[in-house]
Amino acid sequence: MEIDNLDIATSIRNTETEGTEVWNMNLYDQLTSLEGRINRLRYLLLTILIGIGGFVYAIIIALTTFWLPESIWMIVLTLLFLPVYYISYAVVVKRLQDTSRGDGWITYAQIGVGLNIIYGLTPLDSEIELYMGILLTLAMLPLGIVCLFFRGDAGPNQFGPDPIPQSSQERGVQV
Repeated sequence: MEIDNLDIATSIRNTETEGTEVWNMNLYDQLTSLEGRINRLRYLLLTILIGIGGFVYAIIIALTTFWLPESIWMIVLTLLFLPVYYISYAVVVKRLQDTSRGDGWITYAQIGVGLNIIYGLTPLDSEIELYMGILLTLAMLPLGIVCLFFRGDAGPNQFGPDPIPQSSQERGVQV
């Protein structure tokens, strides 16, 4: 009776990682799901990606709808920009969940989305736009500080497994 080394390695690996969840989230889930966790670096990279993609998307929308009157154009632009707001919200929620900040902070992030929508509907080059921009920046500053500078929980928490692998097995290192 021959014993296959691959079977032995598989059985050893399964017993070592038994009972532990490994973080495995594809890009689509990272951008759209409201469940799970992401670490600071992934949050920063996704935020940059969303910013660049949102800028390109805004230019495309602006070029295709420039002929509309300003008041209607701002409404159309805001409505077409809702997916970008949602994606940004989803990334922030996952980052907050990585730091075990749930209900109150997620409500705070929802307020931020609402303020972004209101800001998108304010008339261009008006005093209201200036004050809304200042209010939005000041209101979202604590959320940005938490998402960028606070360390996530080590190991799994109530929102899912740790996005940073802790063991050599999770990193894919063969011993």
